[in-house]
Amino acid sequence: MTTIPEEQAPAGSLLTERLELTEMSPADVDALIVGIRCPSWAEDFPQAVDEDAAQQYFQAGLLGPRAGTFGARLIRERGGAAVGTIGFLGPPVDGAVEVTYNVVPSRRGEGYATEALIGLSRFALAQPGVECVTAYTDDANEASMSLLLTAGFMPVESSGPDLAFVLHKETQLPDAEG
Repeated sequence: MTTIPEEQAPAGSLLTERLELTEMSPADVDALIVGIRCPSWAEDFPQAVDEDAAQQYFQAGLLGPRAGTFGARLIRERGGAAVGTIGFLGPPVDGAVEVTYNVVPSRRGEGYATEALIGLSRFALAQPGVECVTAYTDDANEASMSLLLTAGFMPVESSGPDLAFVLHKETQLPDAEG
């Protein structure tokens, strides 16, 4: 899985092999928060977790140009429907950014979450001030744990109830051609 250079991507987007990670617009966030379906969304998008994430991003001011590099994004099939959300919970703190993600049930098992997570993590690690990408999941979410391990994240000790995973360098990511 490779990330397409930004100069080939639409403004505010990251392109991977099959996906476009587009910055959430204020209209996207409004629709997610108030529950209005957009025609460019997959039939089972959004999920409750996407609506909750939109609310968090809104409250934290992590939307649009103001959010810059570390804002919220929609996961879109190239030229197609929005199938999930991915983004950071803010700019780096002590060199770390925290990523969150979700892909709708109809697209799970196709590698979309892995592709989006690897693409956004590769992008994050290339940003000044970012030394690692972190993610958290609960110990009952085996799919999320498997995804994080597949994407090269390693488990680390956590002070909270959730399991913590960290990606320190791009070389931890799976081989771009493999």
